[in-house]
Amino acid sequence: MTRHIPLLLLVVTLLGSATLGQSQTPESDAAPEPPKPVRILNAHLGELPGLINADKTGPFVDLVHAIDDLYPDVTIKITIYPIARAMAGVISGKADLGLPAIRNLKDIDMLAYRFSTRSFGKVAHVIYSNTAYPVTTDMAYGIVPTKRDLLIEAVPDYMPFPVQRSMSIEQSLRKLSRGRIDAFVWAQEEADLMLKQLGLTNIRREFFGDFEDVFIIQKGTAGDEMDEFLRQAIDQLAATGKLAEIYEKIHPPMWSGNPPHPPRLNRQPPRQLRPERTIPA
Repeated sequence: MTRHIPLLLLVVTLLGSATLGQSQTPESDAAPEPPKPVRILNAHLGELPGLINADKTGPFVDLVHAIDDLYPDVTIKITIYPIARAMAGVISGKADLGLPAIRNLKDIDMLAYRFSTRSFGKVAHVIYSNTAYPVTTDMAYGIVPTKRDLLIEAVPDYMPFPVQRSMSIEQSLRKLSRGRIDAFVWAQEEADLMLKQLGLTNIRREFFGDFEDVFIIQKGTAGDEMDEFLRQAIDQLAATGKLAEIYEKIHPPMWSGNPPHPPRLNRQPPRQLRPERTIPA
């Protein structure tokens, strides 16, 4: 037994050396740290043919993709819904941001959502009426008297006077052509596109006013964080010229109208229908 002791000591020494070698393995050979989890943001976009399409194309979709590209650790999941459902997703907390939206100038505290502080553009709105019974901007505001109360369809949330809610651009334009309503107020690009598609020839157009394009976001802490996220993103896109590049994809109106009266919202001098949306500095 004694003569086997040197052999046992040799085995123990070899095993100890192997263990020591393993413990001194360079850190570079160690397993890499797992990547940080990607933050998922949900964007619910309301379908607007030509601007927000059901197949997830259009300049507003491009805008969301451009914001997504700014942040490698963020992925924005885009889902297209009817406009009302897209807005409901933000209100319920299922979505972090939504489009399209125009900043409301009244009763903001009464809304179930809020608007982003940073606008990403201004869009001209047009008042449409039947050529047989023209309705001007001044008539809509009550500056020029009319024989009866006017029935005007638009989005009630940001109109400075009572209107009936428009259920769709196509429906409102058809009703206007048939004399069932007196006027229709909408963003010129969307409405002009539909007007051309419908081929209606008895519709009069007049500049109504400029409104800010914004995101809708949640109220509370989540909304505050998203508001700052969007502000930084839009500022970056504006600084690089990417915002202007995206906005130029929104097509100008199909034809020009008569010189409008000054809009009542900001009392600017009379001017022609704006040929395109403009980007704030």
